[in-house]
Amino acid sequence: MGFLFPNGFKYPPDFHIPTPTGEELFRIGPIGYTNAHLTMALVIILLGSIAIIATRGMRERPGALQNLAEMLVEGLANFVESIGGKKALRYLPLFGTLFLFIVTSNWLSVVPFIGQIKFLHSPTADYHTNFAMAVLAFVAYQTEGFRHLKLSYVKRWFNFSGFKDGPFIGVIFVMVGFIELFSEIFRMLTLTLRLWGNVFGGEIMLVVMSGLLFLPGLALPFVGLEVFIGLVQGLVFALLVLMYFILAIESHDEEHEEGSHADTDRVPSPEIHPETVAAH
Repeated sequence: MGFLFPNGFKYPPDFHIPTPTGEELFRIGPIGYTNAHLTMALVIILLGSIAIIATRGMRERPGALQNLAEMLVEGLANFVESIGGKKALRYLPLFGTLFLFIVTSNWLSVVPFIGQIKFLHSPTADYHTNFAMAVLAFVAYQTEGFRHLKLSYVKRWFNFSGFKDGPFIGVIFVMVGFIELFSEIFRMLTLTLRLWGNVFGGEIMLVVMSGLLFLPGLALPFVGLEVFIGLVQGLVFALLVLMYFILAIESHDEEHEEGSHADTDRVPSPEIHPETVAAH
């Protein structure tokens, strides 16, 4: 057994569990720069370089890279339009950027040495990165809501119109508004923990399974599982942000008006029952 285990056999082996946050590389005053920041910069450079190379020499007969980029953009655009209609296409750049950045960062967690050496750490395996994206999305879609609906946007949180139908209905409207407000605040937390938990948990699972299965190659099915989960989690994060934008620009007053119009549409018209009108 010595030629198989020159350093001695130990089971279970010692695991190098990745850290839940990036490790600090250097500090400038109160600001620390971690290996998650470095890896995030590398991901941005990689995606930016691919975008520049793919679109630098646009031709009517596209090459392989341009064709792939066009298919990707068209697919994302069709997906966004299927979710929110034509008006949602204005958010395609944000949706596509979040999706590509998160998926690429998630897939780094299955790349050898990422998270195992000091200078590299998957950005989305650090909850600070995910929280920063969640806060940025929160501020962006709230700003978009105020831009479209002005001060009437706050009616979704502070709605006192129910008191005209009685105090009980009014109190219910106020309570629903507060629940809506707290749910929007907690969206930042849920976006952060959902993404971070899946990516960080996947890194731990790969390390543990690679050690327990004697041969690291036996953990390849789990690598495929993590690639799939990384894709799904990137889509979930970007899709939820897109839905928040769509919901933010919808007016509650318009919904009530549409409901009242729908009720009046149910009244029979003379065109529908001409024989009844003729009888009268």
